[in-house]
Amino acid sequence: MRTCCIGLLTILFSLLVLTSFNNPSQDTPTSLLTGAWSVGGPENQTIAIFTGNVFAIANYNFTDKKFISSFGGTWKMEGHQLIRKIEWHSKDSSTVGTEIFNEVQLSANNLLIKSANESFNRMDNGTPGELAGAWIITGNFINNKASKRANPFYPRRTMKVLSGKYFHWIAYNVATKQFLNAGGGTYTTANGKYTENITFFTKTAESVGKSLVFDYSFIEGDWRHQGQKSTGGEMDECWTKREVLEK
Repeated sequence: MRTCCIGLLTILFSLLVLTSFNNPSQDTPTSLLTGAWSVGGPENQTIAIFTGNVFAIANYNFTDKKFISSFGGTWKMEGHQLIRKIEWHSKDSSTVGTEIFNEVQLSANNLLIKSANESFNRMDNGTPGELAGAWIITGNFINNKASKRANPFYPRRTMKVLSGKYFHWIAYNVATKQFLNAGGGTYTTANGKYTENITFFTKTAESVGKSLVFDYSFIEGDWRHQGQKSTGGEMDECWTKREVLEK
């Protein structure tokens, strides 16, 4: 009887192992994808940021201070298939609203997009920066109080997508499919100071290579972003997590 039970348990264990291989967890690939990924070098660099359900991809030439392209939107995983819905695209506005389906191979430090034959290396996993996530500018602080716009999320949006070390901000219009501006690079957060190191910027190439230091704090869940604009002048902005606006 004991031998029979052991044999039955062995069969059940084997079935569980086979099931786990044939039906991979949906959660594991999603959690692994979160963070920043990179391919290429200074003259042709592509940075992909995945955070929450939002992604942003930028391609630029840091050496010559040239912006090449930016696109992004929302994403989800179904098994090993990455599905991305485009919200903005600097090169091809006709793709806005469409979905891209890619089979991916994902490990702890490598992301292979098979159909495009692109292999990205992990740059961070969503840490250590305190601002990881997708943020929408919702207004300004006036006399230390947030003054928010009536409808900051639609149709014209200004959004920052941040991993643990990288940031990408974009201004675009989902109704007209118009791409407006973008910028990004690396960032740090320490002792109430948020520092941006700019690697691409559509407005002024002269800003590329600069480091800008701002004050940052969290007020009722909003990000208070204070300091000097890269183009000059003071700012005291209010940014809200996109997920809050989408509720």
